[in-house]
Amino acid sequence: MNKLRFLLTATLLITNFLPGISQVHFPFDNKNDDSSLLAYWYNCKPDSVKIVAFDQTGYFNSSLQVYGPVIADSFEVKVDVFLPGNIPAYSNIFTVQKGNPAKNAPYKVSFVDNFFRIMSPVDQLSSDPEMIKVTLVSLDKKMEKTIFPTYHKISGHMKDFNDKPLRSFILIQPDAFEDACGVWSDQNGYYEITLPERVYNSFYVNDGNYKSTTLEAWSWHMIVDQDQVLDYKIGTGEVYNLNVWPNNGGYNSLLISFRPMILRNKDFEDKTRMINDKTFKWLDSAPQLDIKDLTITINGRETEIYSIQPYLETGEDYAMSAYLIQVRQLNPTFGKQTIMVEYNKTEEKDSKPAQQNSMGYFQFFVNYSGESAF
Repeated sequence: MNKLRFLLTATLLITNFLPGISQVHFPFDNKNDDSSLLAYWYNCKPDSVKIVAFDQTGYFNSSLQVYGPVIADSFEVKVDVFLPGNIPAYSNIFTVQKGNPAKNAPYKVSFVDNFFRIMSPVDQLSSDPEMIKVTLVSLDKKMEKTIFPTYHKISGHMKDFNDKPLRSFILIQPDAFEDACGVWSDQNGYYEITLPERVYNSFYVNDGNYKSTTLEAWSWHMIVDQDQVLDYKIGTGEVYNLNVWPNNGGYNSLLISFRPMILRNKDFEDKTRMINDKTFKWLDSAPQLDIKDLTITINGRETEIYSIQPYLETGEDYAMSAYLIQVRQLNPTFGKQTIMVEYNKTEEKDSKPAQQNSMGYFQFFVNYSGESAF
């Protein structure tokens, strides 16, 4: 899965509003006990995608993720997976050695503070697991937990900005940009994938023509707590790094920030900008957007756009063009919010009119008063 991400290049939740979520303290509640043991099985068939721009093939398949506290400098993690009816379906023992990861192992172990994560490719099962048992064993300590995962269906329709169906794929990225699984749509653009209940960093959608004729559609901070229909349009741009939050203590509105990446000539990197007496290399990869170029919906309903303001998102040496948008918050203001941001603009490119367009999703929860994003 890391190979595919390389080719494509680039929570606390309010329990009252999440009655089905059983692991709301993801990633961890900072306790060194079995409450911080988590396991997720992503059940997808093996498949591949030919990346036109790189003339290479990327692969995706099912995977297993296990999270937990580091109980010793070296210990074993045993994982047993069962299908409905208590039928054994998978068993494996992983070695976790802090500071000295297993060489040539088919799985990857990473560490954040005093917690570990195992990512391992696995074979597709005949159905989603009913039970996952995780056991940690060191020389002087043992910890175990039995997890009963809940699964939900994500489905929808993929097409271009002329409403033409596109055969495309969706990649699921629970943490950062490491792919856990993926699936292609059919020839008519319809897709379906079943995922374990949790919060996901992002979903990534493309038709295989990345950096050739199209870019990507993204979904950010996706809360899989029920079956959902997510339709996608794939265009020549991206709604990248999308974030949404309530305007706490201010006007009754939502604030939206994103970077609208588009296909550009390679000479755009030669620009510089001065910010706070510091010179940044300016990656001007965004179109010049106005309110009329945007459509923004909240839970499927279009909302009024109050303002759009350009700004520069900065790093150590680079600055990238981004936008801050303020929109009307719609009733009901509490509970789960699914925000869709779409832009569609005609620009001149090589002395010819060119469409620059994309869309993306962001999900979060707000409290009874419509404040405090979770």
